[in-house]
Amino acid sequence: NIDGFYKISSTERVQQLEKELAFQLVELKTEIEDNGVLQGTPSRAYSSVPIPKDATYFRKEREVTLNKALQVAEAKPLVVQADVMQRELESCLRTEYTAESLPLLLHQFFTDRIIHLVQSKYLHMLRWKRFCRHSSVIEQLYPLYQ
Repeated sequence: NIDGFYKISSTERVQQLEKELAFQLVELKTEIEDNGVLQGTPSRAYSSVPIPKDATYFRKEREVTLNKALQVAEAKPLVVQADVMQRELESCLRTEYTAESLPLLLHQFFTDRIIHLVQSKYLHMLRWKRFCRHSSVIEQLYPLYQ
């Protein structure tokens, strides 16, 4: 929170600029309204130019921007190299495949591969079926394989 560090519109210069802005906004509003009434447009839609916002709106916007700018990320946690090396050493010493984990790993591998295995088995069966059906082709090719 910036309440203790910085007061919005605290300096004389900023207050003077805010007064000038408020005066200019009031002038602009009256000018837009007068032009709208002279041209015979409805009272709520003065022109394509939107009616300017109040000076308090810009003060609030400046305060929100300053609040965002003053938010600082926390420091990252301290990384101790000895702890990192200790964890790496423990992971290296731990056995990768144990009697309990190996059946599960094999099951996972074959469930991932089962579609490919079934398709290749089906294609081999089709090929064998075609090969066994045509004896004339076998008779023609037999001399080449002697």
